Amino acid sequence: MEERILESLLKRPGLGDKIYILDDMVHDSVLEIRDAINYEKDEELPEACELAVKELTLIRFNRDGTEGIASESNSGVSVSYINELPPSVKRVIYRHRRLRRRR
Repeated sequence: MEERILESLLKRPGLGDKIYILDDMVHDSVLEIRDAINYEKDEELPEACELAVKELTLIRFNRDGTEGIASESNSGVSVSYINELPPSVKRVIYRHRRLRRRR
């Protein structure tokens, strides 16, 4: 799954030469989605989660270097950053989320 997502992201304009950072971000996004839906480390994520992983990776990529900043203004140009997951990612998480197992 991670390889398919990485290949898909590398086709986007401006991302073709960012293979190493995107590979790391895809891996982190898979771990985060897996944790959010309570899947074990060895369990394959549902195919429907690929889009959520891709979106989360793009959010990570676009936020890289601006962690902790909610908004900034420079020469009259204001930029605000989202701090929540987009509704489309939340829907996938809610749809596939399992109850936590007791240990």
